[in-house]
Amino acid sequence: MRTDPRLRVYCGTILTVDGQRVVQLVDPNDNARRRFQYRRTLDGTGIEQRTLRADGQPYTDTGSPWEPADVATMRRIRGDYHPILDSLGL
Repeated sequence: MRTDPRLRVYCGTILTVDGQRVVQLVDPNDNARRRFQYRRTLDGTGIEQRTLRADGQPYTDTGSPWEPADVATMRRIRGDYHPILDSLGL
């Protein structure tokens, strides 16, 4: 899957995780190089997020659970392009 050049500006890529489209962002200023992943909820109305270590492994032994993301805040700061909302088709 090709990554939109606008998404690359945010150090982002599109992945497929468990058969779902996922936006992965890495903050170049984060010394831990954590990976922030976002996907649509199963019902398609919201967004879930999780954080992984730089090596792609979860921070805990129980895995890295998907948690609800604040879509309202993302929409408020949307502007012309939003790396998460636009990449996930919201």
